[in-house]
Amino acid sequence: MRNKTTKESLEEERIIGRKNKSRANVFIDYRNYHYYLEKYKWSIDWGKFKIFLSLMYDINKIYFYEGVPSKIVFFDLYPASSLEDFVNMRQEKNQEFKSLEEKGFTIRKKLVNRIYDAKEKKYKHKCNFDVELTIDTVDNLDDYEVCILCSGDGDFVKLIRYLKGKHKTVIVMAGKDRLSSLVKKAANQFIYLRNIKPDIMRL
Repeated sequence: MRNKTTKESLEEERIIGRKNKSRANVFIDYRNYHYYLEKYKWSIDWGKFKIFLSLMYDINKIYFYEGVPSKIVFFDLYPASSLEDFVNMRQEKNQEFKSLEEKGFTIRKKLVNRIYDAKEKKYKHKCNFDVELTIDTVDNLDDYEVCILCSGDGDFVKLIRYLKGKHKTVIVMAGKDRLSSLVKKAANQFIYLRNIKPDIMRL
């Protein structure tokens, strides 16, 4: 049986969901979304995003994972910036997190790591939440029937298989060019962000 990807299947999910909604937890690996959204120059209205999912599922919890640049990482990325720019960035980020919390999101954040690559002789920045996201999915298995994984990262293939082994339905939502073929194959269903853009885009 092929995976569902069309608008037709989304409408089917809406209809079924209204009659008998399955309980779902949502796990948003924002860094995976960031690169896609930056490339195609649009952003997500997270209030609309939650409403969109609520039409189909009984949303229990939404987890949002994002790294925050430290001062040294910020100036690595934006060397021409001032200290005031850094302070403003942190204030804006804190306001974004507060807004998400007011919408019912659970925030998971940590500082972006600065790692020196001796081979390339330069600093690289890394901040992934694979462990945190995995712990949240496993620790709360009794809270949901459907796992909505908002990431196409291939590192989550084993987690998807584990959850399916625990009789959970796994739906992956990701940008088409940020979706691993292994994740695509492992999930019960996948949804391309571009197909739901009108429903979740910030105007």
